[in-house]
Amino acid sequence: MKPFFLYCSFVLLFFTSVPQYAQQFAPEGFTPIFNGKDFTGWNIQPDQGAWKIENGVMHCLGRPNVPYVILTEKKYENFELMLEFKMSRRCNSGIMVHQAERGWGRESRIGMELQISDDAGREPSVYSCGAVYNVIPPSQIAVRPAGHWNAYHIILDWPILQIQLNGQLVQDVNLENYPQLKYRLRNGYIGLQNHGSEVEYRNIYIRELPSKEVTWTELFNGKDLKGWTKAGNAEWKVENGVIVATGGSGYLISEEVFDPGYELQVFAGKYENGGNSGVFYNWENETDRGYKTEFFDWGKENKMEYDYVLTQVIHYENESTVILNGNEVQQNAYRTSQPKGRIVMYHSDKDGTLKIAQIRKKPLEPLRPPTQ
Repeated sequence: MKPFFLYCSFVLLFFTSVPQYAQQFAPEGFTPIFNGKDFTGWNIQPDQGAWKIENGVMHCLGRPNVPYVILTEKKYENFELMLEFKMSRRCNSGIMVHQAERGWGRESRIGMELQISDDAGREPSVYSCGAVYNVIPPSQIAVRPAGHWNAYHIILDWPILQIQLNGQLVQDVNLENYPQLKYRLRNGYIGLQNHGSEVEYRNIYIRELPSKEVTWTELFNGKDLKGWTKAGNAEWKVENGVIVATGGSGYLISEEVFDPGYELQVFAGKYENGGNSGVFYNWENETDRGYKTEFFDWGKENKMEYDYVLTQVIHYENESTVILNGNEVQQNAYRTSQPKGRIVMYHSDKDGTLKIAQIRKKPLEPLRPPTQ
């Protein structure tokens, strides 16, 4: 991999000499995303008093109040992020990257959470400070004890993630080598988590890096059902930029026929559920409906915790994988290459209301083995 951090010496000098208030200047090439005075540039709604700013420091009070994650107003794909944090004893929190809209899926499973944890002196684990939460432990424990300031320096240039914590390299990995991470969102908001622990932040700076992600094609325009055909007796309509399905059983069928070799993302939520609403792919007709995956059943965990849950279909000619809210739920291998097919949304008459906020697809690169 490439040498770690050309800015290393400067960063160490910068973070070891800062005063207790936010800096009035940004490192060369970086832009401040916290001004030390207010939440300009951040979305903290709905605000129930869990966050405050005092003496140039952004302070998560650790209260069990929303928002549980505050988000930047801008989305970022590849970037270099520098910040300082100070945590309380037994702290468990994190920096969220590549986040979707608030309430759109479990933040740590569809984007990534870079862990903040009070574990100085312990053995590294997937929950340690510097870990990619629940997947990759840090190479070493470099966090200082609670009550001391720590410096994070993060480079995310897909697929490479490099993290330096207090001047020590703790991550230098190719994310595509990890099946749990390979299809995480690659563009989104940066978030700071409220996980019931006090954490303070200051000197938050970012430098954007060139985009690499293939352009997505939006299959739902947020206004009407252009490009889709209805079948069955369910009622399909668009309300406040969201597809809403109620009533009986019915289909919303794409007019376009798609070749295999795409990733499909659908943010959908079921309410008053009990049926098997979901998405079909490689659909030819109502006799040959291709393959189906059901939308998330809210009854299985934390009912109504999220407004929408992410369903991802990774569809190659000879295999497909379905990922639901960050968890792989289907793996299909085909004896022959798959023909073209449509994408179809289905509403079951046993479900109450089905809401779909986004449907989009992008072409996939050919299958290739992991690289170092």
